Amino acid sequence: MNMKQALGIYGVALALAGAVVACQQTEEAFQDRKTRENSAEIKQYVANQGLRVDSTRGGLFYFVQTKNANAQKPQIGDEITIRYVARRLDGVIVDSTSGTTPYTYIRVPSGNNRTYFFQSVPAFEELLTTGNEKVREGDRVSLFVPWSLRSSTIGVSLLAPLYIPLRYDLEILKVRTEAEQIQDMIARRKIPKMEINGDSLRFVRTLSQPDSAQVKIGDVVKVKYTGRLASNDFSFESNLTGDFETTVVDPTIVNRGAGTEKGFNDGLAKMKYGEKAIVIFPSSIGYGAAGGKQGRIPSYSPLYFELELIRKR
Repeated sequence: MNMKQALGIYGVALALAGAVVACQQTEEAFQDRKTRENSAEIKQYVANQGLRVDSTRGGLFYFVQTKNANAQKPQIGDEITIRYVARRLDGVIVDSTSGTTPYTYIRVPSGNNRTYFFQSVPAFEELLTTGNEKVREGDRVSLFVPWSLRSSTIGVSLLAPLYIPLRYDLEILKVRTEAEQIQDMIARRKIPKMEINGDSLRFVRTLSQPDSAQVKIGDVVKVKYTGRLASNDFSFESNLTGDFETTVVDPTIVNRGAGTEKGFNDGLAKMKYGEKAIVIFPSSIGYGAAGGKQGRIPSYSPLYFELELIRKR
């Protein structure tokens, strides 16, 4: 390759790079313009409606109708149940929850799995953060959302194309802590009085074997079990064949390494061979903030297990 050819190729490469940069700048300029236009549309809309709204630094406009100033505010780990309707600013409904099936999610810290946010409007989290807590159980909330704060993968359709603002009207139906979810399940299933330990593990025998041997620390045991989410009874896992094996670990050991979750283990440690029991425990001795079972157990989920201790291996 001679110098002339090399310079020609170099010139083409520069031209292509310049075209890419120009396209990127053009797209960014277009998006910035759409964001400004959305903001102007929202301001004009709320003025025409006679609404007094606040806004966040990120560009979310909102107003909150408080039903009870002393009601519970959603905290990290709480389960939030809402009903909502999404509209274009011309009034056309583009999305909503059904009358019998509200939307439920678990509030997690920023940066965690976004599945556990209000997915259509992730910026709704700004109204829940410490120091800016605007929302309580029972409140009605209206969000006026520019395209830049909408989810790019949820709620975009022919009725709601990407670059338009939307209005979301939400009703915060319930806010439930882990402890409240557990109490709800106990009441729902009419579980008899359960003993509770310092880790908030709840335990009750449903079949006693007073003459049987007590399980010992270090025993490798065979167990039948069914696991459910305390919040909604969803069965995330079961093994009723009796071939599941686990080693029972001392409940006082905090860093136990690999094995079953602490709540499951500590329930087994209370049992005699041949007994059946129900254990319910919070996420702190379950799967914690991470959740588990390939997403079947969400973050901060209290768990319910029906256990049958079959025999020692």
